[in-house]
Amino acid sequence: MPARQTVSDYECQHVRPSGRKCEAIAIRGHRFCYFHLQTRRSQSTITPAEAVANGATAPAPAATTLTLPMLEDRSAIQLVITDILRALAANQIDTKRASLLLYGLQIASANCSKYDDIGNLHPVRTLELTPEGEEVGPLVEA
Repeated sequence: MPARQTVSDYECQHVRPSGRKCEAIAIRGHRFCYFHLQTRRSQSTITPAEAVANGATAPAPAATTLTLPMLEDRSAIQLVITDILRALAANQIDTKRASLLLYGLQIASANCSKYDDIGNLHPVRTLELTPEGEEVGPLVEA
């Protein structure tokens, strides 16, 4: 009988906006856990409503497009609030859209644990670059 092979499991390499690494087990053959693999496939940007209403096919200028990270901790919510307020101050988004986004962030904030500290105790100290040019946390065997 052949010797039993040991299979190594690795931690997800996603780094949260707070600087803490996801500690879930990565899917075999991938860098990320199921949750972060799915969220990376469906990352979204917010294009101004006027461009969509006018049937624009070209992407909106970077100055008027907000890229929202996954709202998975309080740090991410704080970053998005800052981006919205900067865009609002620069007249890049209208007040109604900003108020709706801020209301959504208020709901997301209420869903976050009050124990989800900003700047956790175990931050990622080094980053690796994927072949696609994306920064991820180091590969750690679980």
